[in-house]
Amino acid sequence: MHTQKQFTFRKSDGAGGDDRTAELIRIYLDLIAEAPDGQAAVAVDRCANCSFLFTNPRLTPADLDRKYAEIASFDLAHRRKRGRPPHLEERRRRTTPFLLDLLPHTSASILDYGGAEGYLLSPLIDAGHRGYVADYIDYAREDDRVRYLGQQISEEVTNCGPYDLILLLHTLEHVTHPVELLQSLGELLTPTGKIYVEVPLGAWLEWAHLREPLTHINFFSEQSVVEAAEQAGLYPCHVSTDWQYVTQSEKTPCINLVVGNTPDPAFDRSAIRSGRRQMNPLHQLWPALSVNPRYYGKIAVKSLLS
Repeated sequence: MHTQKQFTFRKSDGAGGDDRTAELIRIYLDLIAEAPDGQAAVAVDRCANCSFLFTNPRLTPADLDRKYAEIASFDLAHRRKRGRPPHLEERRRRTTPFLLDLLPHTSASILDYGGAEGYLLSPLIDAGHRGYVADYIDYAREDDRVRYLGQQISEEVTNCGPYDLILLLHTLEHVTHPVELLQSLGELLTPTGKIYVEVPLGAWLEWAHLREPLTHINFFSEQSVVEAAEQAGLYPCHVSTDWQYVTQSEKTPCINLVVGNTPDPAFDRSAIRSGRRQMNPLHQLWPALSVNPRYYGKIAVKSLLS
């Protein structure tokens, strides 16, 4: 392991920023780091073998429980005020045909793990499939056909399986043990089932500009997320990096990965982008400048100079 960068977080860091960032810094300092002087150091370390980037010290599962218990009311109020995320329909137009191609038959069973309101399930239910959500927080769902199964891999999640498709969308960057989670979800698949993973391209720029230490604790490249899946006993059949809408008002760079329990002979391993390549500040700069030239230009220059 190699420490890439060291951060020091103080309660004053949240002043003047958004309320959620300030609250997360407070939760970390008061309840997790228990910092008597009101500040704590957090490093971003890198695995020498696969370039997986992660925060250190690691949050424990109990730390995550504490975090979600603290922010639940804040997040629920924010989502009620916000309503649907921007560009939801465009995101559905991208994901729905891709996901339908992964399903083997009608009336398939789909679990959206960490899926919040389950917005991406509705078009799949329209196509005749069944949709379930598991999440730390029981968010209000506009589609009453989406069934909430509780937190994490509960008994109800297990009993409703096996699943033909599991969605793991912008969840893996939040968890303490990504390999163990992938392994546990893989055990819930049908023999031909697939897991569709989306994560931010955290290996590019994000890890070097950590705003608070509680939201994203893993920063993936294509190489490291494929490595995590393979360590979990899963086999990749698709990986790509694209700029796409998630829940923000602008497109962000994301890695899209599909894995299953059996090898795919058609998968081209040579197409996997390495961590070293995707950590280069210039790697995604051209498409980034068409999205938000001022923001991405500024942080790319800062990364090149640091």
